[in-house]
Amino acid sequence: MMLKKNLYILFIIILFNNIANAQLDAPNLINTFSSNPCNPSLSFGAVNGANKYEIQISTDASFLVDVYVDYSETLPYILPLLKFETEYFLKARAINNTDTSDWSNTISRITVPRGYVVVTINPIGNLIATENTIMCSIERWWEIDTIATFDSPLLLRDTTYEENYIVINAPFYFCSNNYVRAKCITELDTAPSWSYHQWNYINIPCSPTLVSPNNFNFTNSISNLKIERYDQPLRYVFELDTTLAFTNPREFEIAETDNSDIVSVGDFYFEKQHYWRARAINSIDTSDWSSVFTFSMCGVHQILPLNQATNISTNASISVLSIGNIIGYIFELDTVPDFSSNLYMQYETPNSAVNLQNLLFGTTYYWRVRAYHSLDTSNYTPVRSFTTVTAPALISPEDLSANQNLKINLKAEFLSGITKYQYQLSQNPEFLPEQTETLEHSNYANMVQTDLLKFNTKYYWRTRYINENDTSIWSSVFSFETLVKPQLIEPSNQATQVAINNTKLYWQNIQHINSYTIWISTTPDFNEYEEYLQIFYGNIMYLNNLLPNTTYYWKVKVTSAIDESEWSDTWSFTTENTTKADLFNIDYKLQIFPNPSNNDFYVKLTLPNYQNAEIKIAGLNGHLQSIIPITNETTTIPTKGWKPGVYICNLFVDGELVKVEKLVYE
Repeated sequence: MMLKKNLYILFIIILFNNIANAQLDAPNLINTFSSNPCNPSLSFGAVNGANKYEIQISTDASFLVDVYVDYSETLPYILPLLKFETEYFLKARAINNTDTSDWSNTISRITVPRGYVVVTINPIGNLIATENTIMCSIERWWEIDTIATFDSPLLLRDTTYEENYIVINAPFYFCSNNYVRAKCITELDTAPSWSYHQWNYINIPCSPTLVSPNNFNFTNSISNLKIERYDQPLRYVFELDTTLAFTNPREFEIAETDNSDIVSVGDFYFEKQHYWRARAINSIDTSDWSSVFTFSMCGVHQILPLNQATNISTNASISVLSIGNIIGYIFELDTVPDFSSNLYMQYETPNSAVNLQNLLFGTTYYWRVRAYHSLDTSNYTPVRSFTTVTAPALISPEDLSANQNLKINLKAEFLSGITKYQYQLSQNPEFLPEQTETLEHSNYANMVQTDLLKFNTKYYWRTRYINENDTSIWSSVFSFETLVKPQLIEPSNQATQVAINNTKLYWQNIQHINSYTIWISTTPDFNEYEEYLQIFYGNIMYLNNLLPNTTYYWKVKVTSAIDESEWSDTWSFTTENTTKADLFNIDYKLQIFPNPSNNDFYVKLTLPNYQNAEIKIAGLNGHLQSIIPITNETTTIPTKGWKPGVYICNLFVDGELVKVEKLVYE
C-alpha cells in the first residue's frame, strides 16, 4: 500500500515538471505593422506563459545585417523611428524565465515616402501640410516657384521647424501659377524625395474681383467702392470715370498697410453713367485691370406726396430720397406749374424734406427740387402736383342715424395744422341763421359736443376747417334724429309668474335728462294708475306688495330741461298667485264702505279670531301706505295725507294673503 502511494506522488511531481517545462508557443504576427515612420507600431496576440517578447527589425529578410533588436513586456510594441521609403522585416519570439519560443512568422512593410505631404492652399497665404508624417519632423523644407520644375530664377525657399505650414510673405507675380512642394527631416532620416506628386500649385488671379456697387446698378447714393482682397498685403488702385475709356479718371487707393476692402470716393456726378475698375500692386508686379463695372446716378427722386395726390393736409410735407454727401436741396413750390405766381415759395435746406404750413384749402400746388454738393448740382426733378383738402369729411354720427342722445359729439376727420373746427347744427337743411347754432373747437380737436337737444327731432350738421391763412368750404351735410321715447327692458312684455315683492322695473337709461315718469295700472287704458317720478338717472324701480295673480300695465316717459319725450310702448306682466287655497276660498265677508270715498274707509269683517288678521294698504306701484291690525268686527282705515288715486287693500290672516280689494280715494 505504501508503494502505491509513493508511485502516485512521483507521478504527480513528474507531471508538474513537464507542465512547468512546456515549450512556449511562437507569436503569430499579423500584417498590422504601421507604415507611418513617425508612429510605427507592431501588434500581435499575447502568448500564454510569456512575460516578454524579443523583436528583431531589419532591412534584410534574412536578418543577417542591419538588425535592430529590442525587448518589450507590453503589447502593442512601439517601434523606433524608421527611415522613409524603406522596406523593413519584423519577427518576434516569446520569452519567460525558463523558456524561449521559436521565432514567429516574418512580416514586412515599406514605409511611406517622406514626400507624401498633402498641401492645402489658402489661396495666397498659408500653405498647410496636413499629412501626419510631417508632425514628427524636426525641420520642414519648402520650395515655391512659378514653374513645376522648381528651377526658375524666381524660386523661393524657406524652412519651418514647429509649424506644419509656411506663410508666404514674399511678393508674387500676378496672372501665373505658383507651385509649392515640401519635404521633411527627422532625427533618423531626411526624406529622399519632395512631396507627393512633386507639387501643388497656387493660381494667382490676374486682377482683383469687384464686389459693389454691382454692375449695372442704378442708385441714388453710393459712397464706397468695394473689392475682394487678396490674402496678402497689397496696394490697390481704383479708377472712376464717366467714360468707358477712362480718359479723365478720378483715382483712389488702398495702401498696402490698410487691410480694408473698400475705398471712399466722395461725391458723384448727377444723372450720369459711372465706370470703375481696380488693380493690385506689389513690389515686383502689377496686376491687370479688373473687369469694368458701371453704375448710374439717378439724380433726385421725389417721394411724397405722390404725383397728383388729393386731399393733402394744409400742413403737408414734401420729400425726396436722401442722397449721400449732399450739402443741400432746393425745393420750389407754387400754385402754377411754371412757378411764376406771387405765391411762389423756395426752400433751401440740408434736409431731404420740407414741412409746409397753412397752405390754402382746395388748391393745387406744383413742386420740384434739385440737390447739390461739392462736385455737381443736379437738374430739377420733374414737376409734381398735389391738391389740398377741400372740406372736412364727417365721421359721426353717421348720416341718417336715429335714436341719438340729447347731447351728441359731432366728429369730423382730423387734419394737422388746423387752428379751428367750426360746426353748424340746425333743424333746417338750408341752415337759416335764425335756426342754426354754430359750435367751434379751437384747441385742435376734431370733435365738439352739442347743447341739449329736443326729443324726436331731425337735425342737420356740417363743419369746415380754419387755419391761419384760409377757411375751407363747408363739408357735405349729414342728418340725424334724436330719441323718440325710452325703451322698456324688464320684466319682458307679457311676463308671467312675476313676484309680488321686490319686482324690478328696468328701462333704457338716457343721459342728460331730469327725470323719468312711470305709470302703473291694472287696466291697459290707464283709467286708474299710480304715478311715480324717478329723478335724473333712476332707470330702475322696485315694486312690493303687488296683487297676486294680477296683470299690471306700465309705461315710461322722459323729461329733460327743455323737452319731454313720448310715452314708451305699454308693457304688461302678471304676478304669481301666492295666497293659500284653503284660506283664500273662505268667504270672509269683507266689506269696505264707502268706496269710492273722499274721507276715511271702513272695513267690516267677520272672523272667528281677530288676533292674527291685519290689513295692508298699498298703492298701485307697490308702495306700502299703512298697516292696520283688525281687532274688531269694524275697522277704520284713516286717509289723512292720502293722494287721490287707486289703492289696494290686502287682507292677511296668519301671515298669508287671503283677500284683495280695490280702494278708490277721491
